[in-house]
Amino acid sequence: MSWISFCKFATIEAYVVLTFCSENGEGTHIFRNIRLMIWNQGIHDFILTHIEDDTDSLLFSASRYPDIDVPWVVEQIGVRRRLRSKLPEWFAVSDDLIMSGRVPAEQCSSETTARYKRGLVVGDSLCDMTGGMGVDVYYMSRGLSRAIYTERQSMLCEAARHNFAVLGADNIIVREGDGRSLPIPDVDTIYLDPARRGENDKRLYDVADCEPDVSSWQDELLSHCRHLITKVSPMIDIESVLKRLRRVTAIHVVAVKGECKEVIIEQEGLSDGDDVTSDVMCHCVDFQSSETIKYDFMISGERQSSCVYSDGIISDYLYEPDVTLMKAKSFHGLCDRYGVRKLDKDVHVFTSPEYVADFPGRRFRVDEVYPFSSKLLKSLRRSVPKANITARGFVLTADELRRKTGVKDGGDVYLFAVSTAGVRYIVKCSKL
Repeated sequence: MSWISFCKFATIEAYVVLTFCSENGEGTHIFRNIRLMIWNQGIHDFILTHIEDDTDSLLFSASRYPDIDVPWVVEQIGVRRRLRSKLPEWFAVSDDLIMSGRVPAEQCSSETTARYKRGLVVGDSLCDMTGGMGVDVYYMSRGLSRAIYTERQSMLCEAARHNFAVLGADNIIVREGDGRSLPIPDVDTIYLDPARRGENDKRLYDVADCEPDVSSWQDELLSHCRHLITKVSPMIDIESVLKRLRRVTAIHVVAVKGECKEVIIEQEGLSDGDDVTSDVMCHCVDFQSSETIKYDFMISGERQSSCVYSDGIISDYLYEPDVTLMKAKSFHGLCDRYGVRKLDKDVHVFTSPEYVADFPGRRFRVDEVYPFSSKLLKSLRRSVPKANITARGFVLTADELRRKTGVKDGGDVYLFAVSTAGVRYIVKCSKL
């Protein structure tokens, strides 16, 4: 739909967009300063004209624009800016899209992670029980014959109907209502993204604390699908997931450019035998700028593997596991698979005498090893005026080391403050 067509639609049908804020993570929204905004060419042009402006200054000068609801427009500008890097495909047509508000934009998946989840969908039909901004169902439904978007907020449903039409997603049906009250459709795959904010905007991590609570709903959901996919907090404890959820077949820890974004749980739908899954595969994926780091392991295998320690020896190369492996707590298997040695039990840094080019994480050449002392703190700046500092299982944090040594942050030198066999070192490295 073109912008001109949209303006006509908005004017004739009196389409409204409401600015809202989330009162709590359960999805109950209290509308603040309710505005009935009818889109028109003036609003559209104003947003495009001021898209790069300082929004604080724009709010301060709101009196200069008596015909424009500046606070609402500022929110629209903020959401569009967020889409630029998070959803580049949507940003390319964002002139014609209805922005649902700040909270849905913050909580929605990125284009990268939503595309990844498309590969997890089983079968030819999908139901998203927690629709939100509609990003996940849009990407996960590509190529499917049928998809259902379910959302209890009327405003989000109206925005989704329009945006799916703009994006050409004619296989998605929008269903308004609480997924827990509506009939659960029989589909191949069901998807959930529970709200992870509680009272006073408190962040929630455990699956039982989020809304909806998939742990208490899972049996009913699993009886209506072959496959259940749930997005949980990237801060969640994976062991707690395995205790609360049954029939888990896979866990995905997904990062983008070194930042952990999502933990995704796959569960197998109920079958006649109702067999319990015996093991779980964990997939660690980090979509970096120059490469994609991938590492898969069986959780039972990781538990059974024995870690090999360096016994106080720091060899010629140093390795730091990717953030996804750190999250998944996959350390023992690295020793078996790559022939590296872990510096210490609580020091998640590895070493080896020969270079392991395919180690899933950051790789460094060791240039010098300094035994840690108060004298070193005073003298280090002379030999290393600038460096990137990392502390792992060390008596001081990286920030404390910067303050005490006076070493400036940045540059091509990397310093690792580590402990091994009870001895503390600062290791000077070059990144490979």
